Amino acid sequence: MPETAACGYKQYTECLNDLMDYFILTDIEGLTTYQEEEGLQADLLTEFTSNESGDCAVESGVMVPLAGIENYPYILYFNLGVHSVFEQRHSDLQHRQSGYVLQVVSGRVYLLTMPLLRDWPTLSAVVVAHKPYLDIANGWYQVTVHIGETQQESGWEPTLEFMFEPVAQKPALKADINYRYGIDAREY
Repeated sequence: MPETAACGYKQYTECLNDLMDYFILTDIEGLTTYQEEEGLQADLLTEFTSNESGDCAVESGVMVPLAGIENYPYILYFNLGVHSVFEQRHSDLQHRQSGYVLQVVSGRVYLLTMPLLRDWPTLSAVVVAHKPYLDIANGWYQVTVHIGETQQESGWEPTLEFMFEPVAQKPALKADINYRYGIDAREY
């Protein structure tokens, strides 16, 4: 269930990786256009994992990849503010990766799991209603990813945060696109 706070973020609880250690952040319309323009197969999962097209999509600002995502229920924050939720609450920030590039063309970005890429765009049209999303102005963004744990009412929870910084034109990709986000989680 999403929750939007006055401090500029939107929160989701119980975000799962669908048993694959990966998430991607993308604008669905942008990803579909990229697939069509590049002549990629409908099985984007195989496409992105069997050649360089996934890296090219990341460099083009079509998606932000998060590898090494362990199978925990995550608290997710989409953050449009200037202060990280890891600064605002008792937390254990374990990973910070800045310099990702993302272009928004439809006014909305989603956090997706890898199985959705198997039959793209057929599955995208059906399942997105149940995936975390953020309505955001079209344009280019530099994205910073934070992963660790935050103290919630229920105790320590694995937490993922995306911070969006709007920029006037496409910035250079500076993030390590092969970075792995495994966390040292407390026992749940």
